[in-house]
Amino acid sequence: MKMALSPLKESHKRKRFDCGNERINKFLKESANSAAKRNLSRTFVLEGSDETDIAGFYSLSNIEVKVPVPHKLYKKYPNPLPGVTLARMGVDEDYQGQGIAKIMVIDAMRRTLLINENMGVVGLFVDAKDDDLVTFYQNHGFIFLQKEEHTSKLWMPIESIVKFFKDRK
Repeated sequence: MKMALSPLKESHKRKRFDCGNERINKFLKESANSAAKRNLSRTFVLEGSDETDIAGFYSLSNIEVKVPVPHKLYKKYPNPLPGVTLARMGVDEDYQGQGIAKIMVIDAMRRTLLINENMGVVGLFVDAKDDDLVTFYQNHGFIFLQKEEHTSKLWMPIESIVKFFKDRK
């Protein structure tokens, strides 16, 4: 299996993909291509056993983030801030447990860094839907967006992404 991620193509076998989460499967099978055509998001795939097989995928889209009024940074950032959101991600059941999710998160960080270099963003955001996903993202450097309990919104500030890639050189 090659480890490069590439944009989703019509030739990728989306119907065979099954990550065990019907909502994620449905997005890839029914919505990913139309979202790209409408410039709402971009989906990237890690090919599996051949160039049409999908081992995993993730989607990126833009997001506007508002700093809450009582937050100490509100005076500095009273207007919505641009960011990138890791909107959806899934690994096919045949490929789970092989570190593919980590590869995809690092690729999403790399693409966020490129977006930042070209237009400026404050970071990479994710809405983890359950406790296991919160833990996964925290283990990969994401932090809670707000200091509230019972939230699933996490982010990685652009400074952390820059540092991650500098430290790897």
